[in-house]
Amino acid sequence: MEGKSAACAHSSPLGNIASAVCDFWTNESVQNVRLLGGQAPDVFTEMLIYDCRLMNTARETHNAKMLRDLLVESDRHRDPQALFLDPEVCFGLAEAIVNESDDYHRILSAARFACKAMHEAVNNKTLQTSAIETKWLDRIEKTVSSIPNDSDQLLTKITQSWPGVFIPTEYGLKT
Repeated sequence: MEGKSAACAHSSPLGNIASAVCDFWTNESVQNVRLLGGQAPDVFTEMLIYDCRLMNTARETHNAKMLRDLLVESDRHRDPQALFLDPEVCFGLAEAIVNESDDYHRILSAARFACKAMHEAVNNKTLQTSAIETKWLDRIEKTVSSIPNDSDQLLTKITQSWPGVFIPTEYGLKT
């Protein structure tokens, strides 16, 4: 995963939370240029070593959960992607998926959960979104709520709405 100590190629609003939910991260995009501290790959490797030492020390001193929670809390409110890396939200999404009996309902449940989680975060002012993002979230939520609970009904609706554009057999579907 990229983030935290791998920001030399592209910045991210979720670098800390990425560290909380992955075992290893790096950035293969480090150019071999001279920095004050040495060659860039060496400098970024040193930063990775610092992070690994911190995480290992947190584990050895029984503070791993505390470190994880701090990494999560520092980013979870900055971006919708970060919100879904929050273990609490991630586990809720996983639960919504595994509680369903078939793939169609798993997808539908995941989409509904995602919309609800983002809306709750926006309404609670724990996730900042622009007016355009909020408008799109409302639009997506409205679309998701209009999806039929029966996959055959959805297939019929799509086939009728986009004849010749959507060809079910190209997706291994029967009409």
